[in-house]
Amino acid sequence: MKSNADSGDGGGVDIDLGFTVGLEMPFGESVRWAADEGFDYIELLLDGKYARERIADRRDSMRTALEDAGVDLVVHLPFTVDPGSPFTPVREGAVAEFVAGMDLAADLGATKVVFHPSSDAWDIGWSDAERREYIHDSVDELVPAAVDRGVEPCLENLVSSYYDVTTFPALLERYSDASMTFDTSHALLTGMDEQDMAGFIRDHAGRISHLHLVDTRGGGDEHLPVGMGHIDFETVLSGLAETNWSGTATLEIGTEDYDTIALGKKHVEDVLARV
Repeated sequence: MKSNADSGDGGGVDIDLGFTVGLEMPFGESVRWAADEGFDYIELLLDGKYARERIADRRDSMRTALEDAGVDLVVHLPFTVDPGSPFTPVREGAVAEFVAGMDLAADLGATKVVFHPSSDAWDIGWSDAERREYIHDSVDELVPAAVDRGVEPCLENLVSSYYDVTTFPALLERYSDASMTFDTSHALLTGMDEQDMAGFIRDHAGRISHLHLVDTRGGGDEHLPVGMGHIDFETVLSGLAETNWSGTATLEIGTEDYDTIALGKKHVEDVLARV
């Protein structure tokens, strides 16, 4: 699996494709289907039925399933946990849960962990500057923790928290050992159009290691397959084609229907053939 973006001169895109395993999708079945459909990896969200404490005793069988199928793994840490809480015990608990999730990710053979540099602090009671510092307080610990465990920390641009795509360059500057997960739907909902996204991707290709290819009709973060919303992905991904980019891209689709996931993959491959 590709673990770093490469922003050298020239053209072309070299993407490993994966999809998010829905919470009701059986793990072994999903891994075998991923291999049969030509996916390179799966992305596993550690929440719901796949919450860390619920699957900790299954780590050996899960890793064996991945190895037997030749399928790699990206782990998404739970986004309902608040690493930017203004309340110190809550923030410390979030860091502890994320680090435990990184331990599990490493045990499962994952090469990347995705997490949100977010704060759910009430914006009436806490300023942007305060929320930003609470996020930093946690991420200062989380990035080195991931690196120490041999998994690449891939911080994701958000919609409603401080670190959306417009402020993300400051986060990348602060954390030189971290990479970015660029989420297309989040970027659109923050106000970027496709040309803006292409420019951002081109400018930061050396730091973007992972993509969430998510379509939307613009009314919310709908988690639609590529081609089923309004995003012009050919324009968006043209920013990668200009930089010899290589990395991973997850179809973060809100479905457990294999046929829909396969259709999303076909649409992505059709777009990549044109950029």
